[in-house]
Amino acid sequence: MNYKILPTAEFSKDFRKVDKHFQNKIKDKIEEVAQNPVRYKHLHYELSGSCRLWINKLRIIFSYDTNKKELYLEKIIFGHKYKKS
Repeated sequence: MNYKILPTAEFSKDFRKVDKHFQNKIKDKIEEVAQNPVRYKHLHYELSGSCRLWINKLRIIFSYDTNKKELYLEKIIFGHKYKKS
């Protein structure tokens, strides 16, 4: 069963900054993640409770709730700057 995809305002803002080619890649990959988000890398420290997904040099930070079957898209990180806002 697919998880319901819920982007945050910050994710939507970051998504609009990405060119159309990467937007399509991101959409396709997020659909794949929605099938089974549990299998992706879980983060530690201040990002604990979140997971990451790589698409070229972009990192997608997301979390999920298995009880509600919801996938929360938190932010897109350009490069290597992991900082919780």
